[in-house]
Amino acid sequence: MLAADKLLLESRIARGAVQLKWKEFGLHHLNLTTVGTQAAVMAGFSITALIEFAPSPDANRALLFLFWTSNMVSLACNILCVATTTMLSVYGSSLSTRGADGSMVRAVDGLYALRRRVFALFWAGVVSVLVASVFGIWILFGGPEATFLTVVLVATIAALIRAKIHVASLFRFAKDEATAP
Repeated sequence: MLAADKLLLESRIARGAVQLKWKEFGLHHLNLTTVGTQAAVMAGFSITALIEFAPSPDANRALLFLFWTSNMVSLACNILCVATTTMLSVYGSSLSTRGADGSMVRAVDGLYALRRRVFALFWAGVVSVLVASVFGIWILFGGPEATFLTVVLVATIAALIRAKIHVASLFRFAKDEATAP
């Protein structure tokens, strides 16, 4: 009877560990798909700029080059972000539900390991679309209007960076403070 009780206890502990990992997987999965969705919206802005932006034929070529370069960087980063989050979602879900013993842990660890890359791609896409907007403003307006609008966009970029740093610091914790490995 003692061996059966021990086996039952071990089974309950293992089931609890898998349930906890499943919740952790769900958290990472939701976070990453949310970022992927926002990156898709940002990629749409870049595509729209490709289609709709029609500068005058005598526009400054250096500004045009910088505008298109920034826009392409934004498009590339956001598409890479969408593709990465899609692959993480598909492959991570598949591994976590159909893999061998220990697959749930591997899936969670994989999502966690790649989250920084996803966030970096997303932030690079956001900042580069704002930078493209600065160059677009100079192409379209020039003069005091462009100066004022550039200040607004540079202030927005600075505020985004400050907000990201602030929010990250609010939720940062050391590895030794974590409740699960």
